[in-house]
Formats: sequence, C-alpha cells, structure tokens
Amino acid sequence: MEGTPGQRLGVYVAEPGTPDHDALLLLDMAAPRPARTSRDPRRDAPRTRP
Repeated sequence: MEGTPGQRLGVYVAEPGTPDHDALLLLDMAAPRPARTSRDPRRDAPRTRP
C-alpha cells in the first residue's frame, strides 16, 4: 500500500472444511455491509457461498 505509511494489508486463508475456515466465514458474515443504494438488482443481490 504505497503512500500510506503505517498501513498494512492482512490476508487470512484457511482450508475449506476446517474449523478455521468456518470461523472465517462467520467473521465475514458478521462484518457490516454498506447500505444498498443501487437500483441494479445484480449489484444488490446477496453474496452466495459455494
């Protein structure tokens, strides 16, 4: 992240089917989502999980 001193980007991954993967999915579902203001239904569709 050039030009942003003190900032870091962390990426966490886990093997599917593991407890760590389940925990990351729960964390993702708990994250706040921006308000939906688009009139495009494709953009407003909820995210799906494989």
